[in-house]
Order: sequence, then structure tokens, then C-alpha cells
Amino acid sequence: MVGKIICVLLLASAMLAHDIPRFRQASIRDRVVYGVLLLPVLYLGFIFIAAKPWPNLDSIFNLLTAPAEHIVHWINPTIS
Repeated sequence: MVGKIICVLLLASAMLAHDIPRFRQASIRDRVVYGVLLLPVLYLGFIFIAAKPWPNLDSIFNLLTAPAEHIVHWINPTIS
């Protein structure tokens, strides 16, 4: 677990070291978008560190597979 924490902290510090100068010059809209995009990263980092069996990106994509197949079939009925 300590190794995972170190890994996440190293990646986060590298990301922040690169983004902080640009973040200071960004508009409020850009800052909000950055924060919203950072939320899934924090969530996935937490489940990586804690090894929780919570939903991750694969689970989300699996939830969207059936609706996507229905849309494809609706657009082109010859594809089954």
C-alpha cells in the first residue's frame, strides 16, 4: 500500500508541477473544467490505493455496451 501511495504522489506532483504555472493564468472556466476532470483521477487513484472493489472505468464501459449496441442496431438494422 505504501508503494501505491508513493506512486500516486509522484504522479500527482509531476502533474501539478507541470500544470500550476498554466493554472494560474487560466480563466475561471478553464479552472472549473480542470477541477471536474481531476475528480475521476482522484477517484481512480483512491480505489487504486485502497484496492476497493468499487466501479472503475471498465464497469462504466460495460454499462454502456448494451445501449451502444441498440443504437448501432437502430441506425443500421443489417448489423446484428
